[in-house]
Amino acid sequence: MRSKLRSILICGSFLWSSSIFAAAQPKELFPTSPVIQRQMDFWEKIFREYNSNEFVLHDRDNLAIIIGSIKVPYDINAKARNMKLPIISPDDEIESYRQALRRFETEGAGARFKGKREMEIWNAYLKKSAVRHLISGKAVLRVQGGLADTFQSASQRAELYLPLMEKIFRKAGLPTDLTRIVFVESMFNLKARSKVGASGFWQLMPATARQYIKVTKKRDERNSPLIATKAAASVLRSNYKALKAWPLAVTAYNHGRGGMKRAMAKLKTNDLSEIILLYDSPSFGFASRNFYSEFLAATKVHRELVERPALSRLAKESPDKG
Repeated sequence: MRSKLRSILICGSFLWSSSIFAAAQPKELFPTSPVIQRQMDFWEKIFREYNSNEFVLHDRDNLAIIIGSIKVPYDINAKARNMKLPIISPDDEIESYRQALRRFETEGAGARFKGKREMEIWNAYLKKSAVRHLISGKAVLRVQGGLADTFQSASQRAELYLPLMEKIFRKAGLPTDLTRIVFVESMFNLKARSKVGASGFWQLMPATARQYIKVTKKRDERNSPLIATKAAASVLRSNYKALKAWPLAVTAYNHGRGGMKRAMAKLKTNDLSEIILLYDSPSFGFASRNFYSEFLAATKVHRELVERPALSRLAKESPDKG
């Protein structure tokens, strides 16, 4: 029986392989999946629809569930600062949503009748057929600031750097789309610094950067956009060489090559979607789980921003042949 099954598997494998060769389809560099696509859809909304004065309330683990958003007028806090008045913060409103969410854990479906917040939450989870997740007590509220206006400004700044950055990546034999990681890391902000010590466009950590460029008290080449781009290219190339797939290599840019190897070994998989869903590690948090899909969303939204004016100009320049 085992021999017969082995023959069937070999035959099936041969037919599957033959169909691939017959189709001669190139391997997709940056593949997606339902899990990654769900994340991408969320980040595209953040990059396109919500500005920096908006706070998006969503389920931390299922980004398809957006409960709502809180908007703070741009000019109110500016006036408050000038007049030395308390800054208006949505913290109290956010906390009211958190309390409403917790009520479902203790009171079940009946909590939806307790108030406006509870009904908003109930409708958001009901729409995505996730009520069981809501009343199980496993739902966690997360707040994401909008980035649409920030992304627009970053796209304008990027025009100065991307052609040169792409040239560096082509010379390194890397896909030029990878340069869009900078949108995720720093939004092309030359002064970007993180609390943990990352710096520059590419937000390189000192220990990582020192393998490729100078990082001293007198000279920190992480803050030179083009020198740092060469270092980032080296990091990504090494990631790909070690991990054999771009979804893993891109995620490793955030989580670390060693961290990705541990995740792959623990789950015995090289499928990023499985790792996102199943890998349990304190260091593999929200940022790492979303890094690849955020990069894909940034690439897509930036392409749209670049192509839209170009198509508009083309339409104006082309005579009407009708």
